[in-house]
Amino acid sequence: MADNNGDHPISSQLTETISFDVNIDIIRNSEFQGFVTNLERSQHVIIIMNETHGMVIINGKKTAVKKSRVQIEGKISKLSSGYPPPQPSAPIDQVLSNTIELSVAKNNFLENFGQKTLNTIREQAGINSANIINGKLQLSGNNAAITKIKSYLKETLYEKNLSITFDIKKHLESTWKGCILKEFSKKYRVGTSLQEFRLCDRNKGDTTPKRGLPNARGRHYANTSQRKIDDPKEGDRKERYKPKVTEYEDAANQGEDDDEDDDDNNSQGSNSDQSLSANCITNSFTMMNFNDRAEQSIEVSLCSDSEASLSKALAELQSYSFKIESWTLTEDELTFILKQQQRGRPLQNNMSIRERSTQINFYLHHLAQNPFVHIYIYYTRGMWHVKVSGFTSDVHSAVSKIRSYLNDVVDTEVQIPISRVMAFFLRRKASSDINRLGNLHNIKIITFSPPRRANTTNEHDNDNHCLKLIGSVSRIDLGHTVIQNFLENLSEKEQDFPCATWDISKNISANIITCLKKIHDSDDYEAVGMVKFYNSAIERRQTTPKVTITVVAFNKETADDVIQQCKHFVEGYDVWKPSLEEYRALYNILLVEKRPNISRFQQEWGINVQLENETNTIIIPARSRIVADEIKEALQNLAAGKANRIASITITIPIQFNIRRFVYQAIQPLLEEVKTKRVYIDSKDRNGLTLHGRSEVINSVQEKIKIIINDINQKIVTSHLTLTSIESELIRANSYQVLTRIERETNTIIRDVRIDAKVSKLDKNDDTSSTITCVKNSRDQTILVKKGDIIKAKDVDAIVNAANGPLNHAGCLDKAISDAAGPALDQECKQLIATNGGVAISTGKAVKTTAGRLPYKSVIHAIGPQYFGGNQQERPLLFFSVLSSLRIAEQEGYNSIALPAISASTYGFPLQDCTNIVIRAVKQFFADFPKSHLRKVILLDNDDAACNSFAREVGKDHTNTAAGNDEDITKYDLPPLTAKWCWQDDDGEKISDDSQTRQIEAAFQHCLQTSIPSTLKINPDNLTSATIVCYSIHFHPNLRQLWIADPNVLNGRFVCGYQMRESTAYKRYIIRYPLVSPVHNTSDGYRPKPLDTYHLKMQSKEEDWNIISINNTAVKQAEIAIRKAIVSATISEPFSVNLKEDIDAHKTAITTIAIQQFIHIDFQQDSTGNLSLILKGFQQNILQAKLQISLYVQDILRMEADKDDELDIPRQWGDQEEQFKLVELLKNDTDFIRIEKRMRETVSNVKIDKIERVQNLRLWNHYALRRRILQQELSNKPNLQIEMELFHGTRAAPPKEIYNGEYGFDMTFCTSGLWGLGTYFAMNASYSCQSYSYQLPNGKRQVFLAQVLTGEVFDYKGKNDQTLRRPPKKNESISETRYNSVAGETGGSKVYIVYENRVAYPTFLITYSQ
Repeated sequence: MADNNGDHPISSQLTETISFDVNIDIIRNSEFQGFVTNLERSQHVIIIMNETHGMVIINGKKTAVKKSRVQIEGKISKLSSGYPPPQPSAPIDQVLSNTIELSVAKNNFLENFGQKTLNTIREQAGINSANIINGKLQLSGNNAAITKIKSYLKETLYEKNLSITFDIKKHLESTWKGCILKEFSKKYRVGTSLQEFRLCDRNKGDTTPKRGLPNARGRHYANTSQRKIDDPKEGDRKERYKPKVTEYEDAANQGEDDDEDDDDNNSQGSNSDQSLSANCITNSFTMMNFNDRAEQSIEVSLCSDSEASLSKALAELQSYSFKIESWTLTEDELTFILKQQQRGRPLQNNMSIRERSTQINFYLHHLAQNPFVHIYIYYTRGMWHVKVSGFTSDVHSAVSKIRSYLNDVVDTEVQIPISRVMAFFLRRKASSDINRLGNLHNIKIITFSPPRRANTTNEHDNDNHCLKLIGSVSRIDLGHTVIQNFLENLSEKEQDFPCATWDISKNISANIITCLKKIHDSDDYEAVGMVKFYNSAIERRQTTPKVTITVVAFNKETADDVIQQCKHFVEGYDVWKPSLEEYRALYNILLVEKRPNISRFQQEWGINVQLENETNTIIIPARSRIVADEIKEALQNLAAGKANRIASITITIPIQFNIRRFVYQAIQPLLEEVKTKRVYIDSKDRNGLTLHGRSEVINSVQEKIKIIINDINQKIVTSHLTLTSIESELIRANSYQVLTRIERETNTIIRDVRIDAKVSKLDKNDDTSSTITCVKNSRDQTILVKKGDIIKAKDVDAIVNAANGPLNHAGCLDKAISDAAGPALDQECKQLIATNGGVAISTGKAVKTTAGRLPYKSVIHAIGPQYFGGNQQERPLLFFSVLSSLRIAEQEGYNSIALPAISASTYGFPLQDCTNIVIRAVKQFFADFPKSHLRKVILLDNDDAACNSFAREVGKDHTNTAAGNDEDITKYDLPPLTAKWCWQDDDGEKISDDSQTRQIEAAFQHCLQTSIPSTLKINPDNLTSATIVCYSIHFHPNLRQLWIADPNVLNGRFVCGYQMRESTAYKRYIIRYPLVSPVHNTSDGYRPKPLDTYHLKMQSKEEDWNIISINNTAVKQAEIAIRKAIVSATISEPFSVNLKEDIDAHKTAITTIAIQQFIHIDFQQDSTGNLSLILKGFQQNILQAKLQISLYVQDILRMEADKDDELDIPRQWGDQEEQFKLVELLKNDTDFIRIEKRMRETVSNVKIDKIERVQNLRLWNHYALRRRILQQELSNKPNLQIEMELFHGTRAAPPKEIYNGEYGFDMTFCTSGLWGLGTYFAMNASYSCQSYSYQLPNGKRQVFLAQVLTGEVFDYKGKNDQTLRRPPKKNESISETRYNSVAGETGGSKVYIVYENRVAYPTFLITYSQ
């Protein structure tokens, strides 16, 4: 269908829209409203009365618009006069019109709250009229009456004055067009007057009001230049750095200003004047003047007809204090914010700084959920800064919401270096433990192993591996130390076995690999091992021939056992040099006469025996010395012509996994006996016990062992034990040290049931969700937050689906549930739409269908709203969609239900707002139904950000949610639906949801009445991919003529036009059907009950363990020992922190930390004023809790004195907007001279070609933030040098991988050295230049001079430790904290090693030659 809008019969030249100001009281007048309604009908115009702006708008044909305006102005004139004017014949001295001179506050009171007073005045004899005109009281009447009224007002109206600071005055007037002041006035019914501020130039004594400053009418700063002056620290920074003025700093916060002062939006000149004025002020007055302005007192007058109300208003106003808090966004936070979606569509890439500023400001305003604060974003010196200003309580609330939310949802990455063998062990043997730790702390743990490559960036060439922890900062902090301790408690050992030659080393290594593979495959052998190969000639020259084995196991005993088995292979490798006669005889027998064939001989012994003609030697690579000696004896017999008296066989005796320990204990004497008979024993075969030796010995012992196995099978006893997850963690600690001790003491086997379960046997619908937090009210109604797949939720009666109104299962969760449930669910959805008259289910409602193949009683479909910016009643609609779902569950008698973050994904609902409303709806349901069947609601989502937001929100107290800071989410009233709208798809008509239907119907009626072409655009979700798409709506150009010609055209199916997809211009017909009965959607009649108080509960998941033994006594002893170990590990410890303000908020935060660490906490009275605590729980958890509480306190104290300049880019960088650049230093630059001198101290013949300064904003942001955190952690040691300038060479790797990489000196690049796996830096240039510099194609070389955060250093003083993966602990008995780096001496230089990301910055790249 063609778009014929241009051919519309009513041209746009014949219509117009005008607007003019009207007093708000007139607009509210019912007589005036009725007059306007009748005028619309008679003149066929559209008239809009805007109370907010005091404005009337008229649209229609020009002649009708002009007539309408004349009539409206006439009506206004009549209503404004109150009473007819006095007759000309009346004596002038009897009737007067007088403006009563009152204070601004009194006039303000009468205008806003003085209706009762005005009515009393009008009733007085001699008074003809009393009206407030232009903010002043005007009376009409005789002189005596007016004089009497003056006395009456003086006695009736009370007025008092007080002083406030300019900052408070400015904030009262400017925020949301004086919204705070208006709310304050309404609350106490007081009139207000704020004195106009006068800025004084001290030198000239000028007190003239300055242009651009706020006046008594409530003007406020509308650009960032003015706001920045209000912050003295900001002014100081401008003086220090003198950055260039950039226009985007004004634009950064324009969105905020637009919200605050819509009147200014209509005039660009106004904004320009303000900006010019701001610049004039900045240049004309010193910073001292502005500091004085902020502190200067402003006189405030308050007026009321009630002394009590006036006193309360004065008390509250005096309690106000102004606060500014600022901080710097991290690079991770910035990236996260800019990646967020708006209305289901991702933000555009490559945004300008102006666009980024606007997006950041918009997003943070949504997070703050507080209109009474100013949020100011500015970009300077490479950093993005946030400044929040307002009243102290509002600022504290807003900053807490923003920072807590970002701290929870913004993912960061921490890398823990590990060896290649450790990486293999974690995948092969400890994957369940890694998954458990990840679920416990709600983070992703990835064992990262890069592909083998020649290029490495460390100064030691080896493979590099790491454990990547990915998650929110708060959860990474909680899990990092626990995971480090887990790795440290594993046993990693390296063992060298000397060999005669490198060829022998290679052959033995091949045999050991076979042995290790068997260990890897063994179910009951919790260890892995790898062999190091010395392939390069350089490596072989630097050491003697040897076999090097690295083993990782859960404990030292297992690691030693593996090394012992490898030792057997080394000892069993025999290079036998028989006599020449013996060798020739064996050669003739085995290879020529073949009696027996050498292949048969090898098969019989299971050994690849080889005859070497060049050396006349025989290689016997046996599994042990015993087997090698047997083979040697057999060969000697063959050479002597004797019959072989050794008939060797190999057998494997099957032994069930759960009884192996008892069997091996029982048969140990037998095995010791057969060892003396030269029998080889392998007890680590996954299939059982393998024996090799003489047949008669093997056959004899085999029968005895089978008898013992049968006897043990008869005696075996298994007891089931259930522990909480935290108790289970205790017995897993230190590589199952407690468990191993109890097993040894009680002769039992204690196994984790879940770990023992084979993956192939796990239920495909296994619940993989992990509980993050849990709250309960006094009636034990429970809300849990879990991360996981809702389709796999366990122990729930029903799940909630985030559905659309037409119940089309388009994508995402909706489609996943539909696919899993099968066709029965889809068929029932179609029936529901048919039953609903073919109309989409209303937004805010919910319906129930079968669960189909899913293991639930039903699926409840919640119809959540699409987000249109927050002004379409989206919040109450989301609230009621959740509430409706829970009501259905209650009606069905369900006990538990799981629901996701409805509307947050496809429908673009701001996540924090969404989770807040969902949780409030759940709490409201429990308040409305105190005796509900529904006892447990699980908030379950797969998205980390949603889960973290749920967890943050669920613990908040919602009982006193301030109505002034939040719209009423318990009420909504949508216009009734009078028609159904559809669009023509390829396979039939598809109905639009009720939101789109209302928009299209409103546009249709407007077009029908005015013939004005539609400009409507709708954003429905695509029915195939669940993405939001944009359509423009186009009606027939002759729509009105069709209707006039045939009014019945609207009484049936009517193809009204088409919708066109904006991205493709593809068109689809749109069809209208009238509804016989309008569909109403309102919350009328709902009366919410007060919410309950909820308390965080330690929600510890139960885990099953099996205790196995051959008698009941041992099983009981083991269970008692486990319980005793749990009790004995519980301690009580006092702790005190220096927090003296906002104690209740701090208690809540510390309680949350305690619950996360599974400990109990009691708050105590402290005479010193500090916050004192008693911590109760397991010692390990208390140590972790104390660490987290200390970090929390440090963060609070830091926010009280935040120094943004700590994070600013170095001054030498200048004003940089590029993400990265290299800047070459001049030869006479002080840094060039200093670096050259330092290099020549140890490399005398160095010739520096150039030195380039690395200016990478992302790397610097990471480094500067880590430096500030380290400063906080070591704040008790102010004289400690925490930062050093050190050299680093990358050897074969291009330096660009460092200075323009994601993390700079990335842990994935680190390799093994004298002090383990880390990144090595040198004090002397000679160390890096001589061995590790990078060579350019032209022969020149490059090294870095880096800034390194060494912090507290552990100096090994001549010793080394190649097993290091992180610095050692400072004092394990007192704290889990570690040193920050280690140091040692090598290569003629002091070297420093760090073991984490972001603690080194590649400051200078030096290109030189020698």
